[in-house]
Amino acid sequence: MILTDPNQDDDPIVFTNRAFLDLTGYGIDEVVGRNCRFLQGPDTEPDCIDQIRAALRDNRDLTIEITNHRRDGTPFVNALFVGPVFDGEGRLRYRFGSQIDVTEAHRNRRRLAESEERQRAIFNSASEMAIIVTDTEGWVTDWNVGAERILGWSAEEMRGQTVEQIFTPEDRANDRARKEMEGVLQAGHAEDERWHLRKDGRRFYAVGDMTSLRGVDGTHQGFVKAISDRTQERVAATKQQADAEFMRSVLASSADCIKVLDLDGSLSFMSEGGMRVMEVSDFNNVKGCPWPSFWQNKGHTDALAALEVARAGGIGHFQGGADTYRGTPKWWDVQVTPILGADGQPEKILSISRDITDQKSVEQQLAVSEKRWRGLFADMQEGFMTAELIRDADGRAVDFRFLEVNPAFAGLTGLPANTAGQTMRELVPDISQWLIDTYARVVKSGEPESFEIHVPELSRTFEVRASKQDDRRFVALFLEISERKRAEVRRAATTELGDRLRDVTDRGEISRIAAEVMGRTLDLSHAGYGQVDPDAETILVDNDWTAPNLPSIAGLHRFRTYGSYIKDLKAGRNVAIEDVSRDPRTAEVADALAAINARSLFNLPVLEHGRFVALFYGLRSEPGPWPPEDIAFVRNVVDRTRSAIARVEAEAQQKLLNHELSHRMKNMLAMVQSIATQTMRGASDLDTARDVLANRLIALGKSHDLLLGGTLSQAPMKSVIEGALEIHRDRPDRFILEGPTVMVGSKAALSLSLMLHELATNAAKYGALSSASGQVTIAWRIDGDGEDAQVTLRWAEAGGPPVVAPKRTGFGTRLIARGLAGSFDGEVDLSYPETGVVCTIVAPQRGFMAS
Repeated sequence: MILTDPNQDDDPIVFTNRAFLDLTGYGIDEVVGRNCRFLQGPDTEPDCIDQIRAALRDNRDLTIEITNHRRDGTPFVNALFVGPVFDGEGRLRYRFGSQIDVTEAHRNRRRLAESEERQRAIFNSASEMAIIVTDTEGWVTDWNVGAERILGWSAEEMRGQTVEQIFTPEDRANDRARKEMEGVLQAGHAEDERWHLRKDGRRFYAVGDMTSLRGVDGTHQGFVKAISDRTQERVAATKQQADAEFMRSVLASSADCIKVLDLDGSLSFMSEGGMRVMEVSDFNNVKGCPWPSFWQNKGHTDALAALEVARAGGIGHFQGGADTYRGTPKWWDVQVTPILGADGQPEKILSISRDITDQKSVEQQLAVSEKRWRGLFADMQEGFMTAELIRDADGRAVDFRFLEVNPAFAGLTGLPANTAGQTMRELVPDISQWLIDTYARVVKSGEPESFEIHVPELSRTFEVRASKQDDRRFVALFLEISERKRAEVRRAATTELGDRLRDVTDRGEISRIAAEVMGRTLDLSHAGYGQVDPDAETILVDNDWTAPNLPSIAGLHRFRTYGSYIKDLKAGRNVAIEDVSRDPRTAEVADALAAINARSLFNLPVLEHGRFVALFYGLRSEPGPWPPEDIAFVRNVVDRTRSAIARVEAEAQQKLLNHELSHRMKNMLAMVQSIATQTMRGASDLDTARDVLANRLIALGKSHDLLLGGTLSQAPMKSVIEGALEIHRDRPDRFILEGPTVMVGSKAALSLSLMLHELATNAAKYGALSSASGQVTIAWRIDGDGEDAQVTLRWAEAGGPPVVAPKRTGFGTRLIARGLAGSFDGEVDLSYPETGVVCTIVAPQRGFMAS
């Protein structure tokens, strides 16, 4: 404190106490006789100087905070009180001034402002997310701009309303909001996906997350519900900021409690302002009380220590809590200085206590705010960063420096957790300039922007929402949308595959297209489809797909060359290996797989009737997982590819069937025409002709039935013979058939059936089949190999009446000779020994196989 004499030139200082000298660093000789303006410096506020001059001119009290400078030049914030002192006749005698260093209070307010600025940045970046804060009963206490945009109600409309207002009628009936709050209290948070209501009654679907709102002491104070739409969550909270209230006056007009103590600490004087602030109506009630007893706990110890320092001639200082006389708890900033006597020794003690309860409240609110928002900042799943642009000499943005990042940002982007303080180009030298230009555009225009960025090294895609913070700084929210983008790519690939396979008729082209689409979509090094021989355990790949600059691996491969998982494939199980060098099924052959750029792989088997017949495979040149979504996509490709191949095969089979039926019908009609013509020509009467023709057509029909029961192109010779003779088999040993397996084509089968029918008909009339004991032996053999092989078939009758050679050749005999000669490209020999007719046919095997 100081006194100045306004009656002298320049209003010089005439008295100062030790506290002033210690505060400013000046000696008493450097102070007394000078005007107070020597405390001014480069940081002193001109408007404050003007206010002080006006107060001096008007002879009125003034309390103000001004930046002064110590003797060494360091600035400090001075809580200054200036007031006039009049004598009993009303003449101005002195001016009184008291000074208290409140620099730390200014720092606290600045830190609070910076904290709230960060909070505002998070809040402003959440313009597309509804954040709702309620008390413990679900009544809305705060409502952000995102909530106004999404839900329609303003914050003023919703404060004091129940949060159930945004729930649908059916959710209200089920008490959904209360159940969510109970879930939060039990599990710490509650997630939901459900329909909500807007103000206009329309519904919208939202993903919500509710957490408990807790105070500094950890007590449950309410709930925070974040409804995501494509923005970050933020918890709305009531922002409180109050400037600390400093001393209003000194002595009678001062709000400080100014006391004079005896050296033993007993109270001998208290200013009028001090009595007001301490709620003391009569000083006599506290006069003589030991001043340290006003303080509790640590404050009591600090008061005793400060008193001891002042007794020794120093300045004691502390902060502590003490109740007023009426029991009101308050927090005080206390300076204790000696009042020196004539001998220069402490005679009394001056104690000035300033009420800093509001300042302490700000600090506590700052701590609460910091903890609450720091928790949100640290726990949010989206990545968040603040950064400032770095410009070159021409003002062009060339880089940016990270100022703050949350843990999720490091986890999502792969950048180190200690990113703050480093620049983007220090971390990623080759970062694209367009990203820096985008942030610079946001800072310049002030308009938020959303864009997507893909990080190939992480195989991740982010949606970034950037907003301006000030002329150099910006904030950005990172939401990972990798799976959404991959799903879009898979859907587009599935559509492309269907479009490209629709009109393809070549099996090889179908498999090539499928491999290409699968390889591009899943970022593979190789992809392909191959036919499998499960017995030989080999796969034949006709056409494969490879990434650029990689060699093809088409050809024949043995499964066991590349691992020991063939049994899984035969059993129909998918095989997906993340790292071939670590998986026990492939570790021993990892080098062989590396030779074909396979560090991870998948194999999807194709089974038909339980048999392993084909395989779809994919390889990557680096280890990595195979998500279920990718395997499901491959299975979809497999199904579509097999369907396309089955379509092509069915179309080819139908074409072959149509051709075969046409060919067969022409042959049969020609045969019917020939049989009918010859039968009618040689018949003696119409009834006989009808019976003969009917039997011959029946034989022809049976041979045709035999072929239809087979493959339509070939049938075993034994089956053809049995079918043609079935109507004549009246006992099991009537016919003896002997010979190897010989396949008979459709054309030859018709002729052979008719020939056997004619031989059996004649035998039934005149030969072995006319006798109960008669028997026919039909034997055949193959002579030679390959295309030159000859088939010899012999019909021999026995046990019938004696045979006499016919005097003329009938139609049946001519049918046998002509039909076989034309159909088999062979020779027919009929002989009539007395024991029974013998018919011998010799023809090339290729003739029997003709269709």
